[in-house]
Amino acid sequence: MRIFITGATGLIGSATLKALLTKGHDVTALARSDEKAKQLSNMGATPIRGDLTDPAPWIPIALEHDGIIHAAATFDASMGETDIAMVKSLVEQAKAMPPDNKINLIYTGGCWLYPESPVIPLTERHVLDPLPAFEWMLDSIEHLHACPTFHLTVIHPAIVIAKDRGLICNWIRQARKDEDMSVIDSLGIHYPLIHADDLADLYRRAIEAGQSGLLLNASGFKSASLQEITQMIASKTGKAHRIKIQPLEEAIEQKGDWAAGFGRSQRMEADRAKDSLGWQPVFDDLEKLVTDCLD
Repeated sequence: MRIFITGATGLIGSATLKALLTKGHDVTALARSDEKAKQLSNMGATPIRGDLTDPAPWIPIALEHDGIIHAAATFDASMGETDIAMVKSLVEQAKAMPPDNKINLIYTGGCWLYPESPVIPLTERHVLDPLPAFEWMLDSIEHLHACPTFHLTVIHPAIVIAKDRGLICNWIRQARKDEDMSVIDSLGIHYPLIHADDLADLYRRAIEAGQSGLLLNASGFKSASLQEITQMIASKTGKAHRIKIQPLEEAIEQKGDWAAGFGRSQRMEADRAKDSLGWQPVFDDLEKLVTDCLD
């Protein structure tokens, strides 16, 4: 398949790009700078210079592909406005295409579109209750769902972890330096977690399948508490379990309103992805996640 991807140097997108190329797909990736274009070329993609804030020039190129994966966000004050404007432009240009031209499309949501649920695991049947900072995603999804050109799959990832970046890697670096592991809000909060490579495998399967109207949760296992995560890191690194709690309000002030999600305690199931696409995460427990990040 010829696949166009946004966010291909990010945590989700870089792993997805690798998974697609490994399976022989021809991937074009949006690059917001010459530096990113060079990085993407070195990774094996065909870079196209462009920016989420100015989508009109590159959307016609994206629509020439068999599949589109949207895995980018600006994470600034205008994040929602930028995404909605990009989606509207994509839909408007897609409407001009022949009616028999269909494109598989994956839109990246997230676990923070769901309500707090520290006891009962979230499934795709739960009513959404997004953080205010991400309410705009529902509008973007609605616009894409209404466009007949797209076979739309929406994937809601858990909190994503990789070998070289993400929360667990940050805490491992702090522990190894004999620093306090900085935790937001409370050690009692539960996070659903997924390894970037497992998520990338799900994206690859979903874009190949092209099922229309598919909604998938993506979690390697239901959850782990911050107490469990940091204790395991301390044990694996042979360091003391030293913790510094950062108030949620302070984290929001530093990072932006979206950081309120770090205070949302959740558990999540991903049985639909396993049943519908034959997906099976490799990193299906906390010890495997932490061990991988230690290497």
